[in-house]
Amino acid sequence: MEAGGLKEQILRSRKQKGLTQERLAERLGVTYQAVSKWENGQSMPDVTLLPLLADTLGMTMDELFGIRREESMLRDGLLAEYLFEGDARDTSGNGYTARVVGARLCPDRFGRADSAYAFNGRDEYLVMDPAPLLGDDGFSLSVWCRYESGTPEQGWHSAIVSQDGHHKRRVFQLSTYDRSVVFHRFLTEPDLVAADPIEPGVWCHYAVSYEKGSFRFYRNGQFVHEVPGTLRPNAEEPLYIGRKATDEPYFFFRGSIDDLRLYGRALSEAEISSLFRENGWVPAREPRKERAEETVLPVLDRLEHIRIGVGKEALPEAVAWYVNTLGFHLHVEEPEQFYLLTLYNGPSLMLLGVSEEDADVHRSAPFVYKTKRPVSELRLLLETAGARQLSVHEEAFATFVCFRDPFGYAWMLERDRRG
Repeated sequence: MEAGGLKEQILRSRKQKGLTQERLAERLGVTYQAVSKWENGQSMPDVTLLPLLADTLGMTMDELFGIRREESMLRDGLLAEYLFEGDARDTSGNGYTARVVGARLCPDRFGRADSAYAFNGRDEYLVMDPAPLLGDDGFSLSVWCRYESGTPEQGWHSAIVSQDGHHKRRVFQLSTYDRSVVFHRFLTEPDLVAADPIEPGVWCHYAVSYEKGSFRFYRNGQFVHEVPGTLRPNAEEPLYIGRKATDEPYFFFRGSIDDLRLYGRALSEAEISSLFRENGWVPAREPRKERAEETVLPVLDRLEHIRIGVGKEALPEAVAWYVNTLGFHLHVEEPEQFYLLTLYNGPSLMLLGVSEEDADVHRSAPFVYKTKRPVSELRLLLETAGARQLSVHEEAFATFVCFRDPFGYAWMLERDRRG
């Protein structure tokens, strides 16, 4: 702070405390002439006096130098900060500067040149390796993003921020499912979903906070969703901006990203609102959402998985064969129970560990079809049509409806619980 700002702060705060120059000087052990010179901008207090001066005026050192309490609090617990003002430095002071791979500087939400990064949706990203070390007791993420036209609108795509390598190294993923931004903790826990659809060309702020076994999700400073869950940090996994750790082409982000912050504590709703309003941001009016016309959803939407039951003892050998021979990638692993393999451009292969006597039964229902119909509606439809052995299974990320058709063939339908 320059002398002009400090002099006004001392003068204003002294009067608010009801102190004369003489009384303030007495408490600080200086002459009243010294205080007068501070307030006239003719000199500055000695640096050794600053803590006592701040305490006497009833404020913190940050407030004495014009940093509002709100702004000061937003630096508490800051692990990494990427403001992208001309480069990808970590301005938290912790040294986690990002490496830029192809991404270009671009205007931010205020129109300031070279103050955000743009990504082409094909091969551009930023990476922090090593990544900021997260703790498992408190965490927050805050980021601005702007999708461009041409962004996919179906399935998983467009990772904003992710730390999600294969197998045990998956921590979190802030990405996109259909037209919704999703904070994804993979198949074992429910997702956080911002139901309002993405709007190309519009800057939006997303934030996540975690503490005491609960994740909270915010869009444009407003709370939208809360789910239980756990955070499992992995110090070896890099952090990516604009893509996933894996090479899936659909997850490269097409658009602009700015002002990413990571915290080692849970931010309050008020703090997240402050980040949204930071620097006087006044959001543009979002496009008016037209009322959706009533449509009849198809029973089957698309083929999602190929499902095979394999005897538990043979399961590791089967996984190795599909990976090494057919070129699948191992995506999710739950030994002796469940493996998910993917080609990144088609239905995934779901391998279930089953008893030997049940293996033939499971082979008779090899396909998992996606559906958008409500489960209650599906049950009524199928039962009326003569389906048998109908059962419903709830998982963290989806509801599965299993049944046999009137001809004895087994089917499985998957209804996503994100929407």
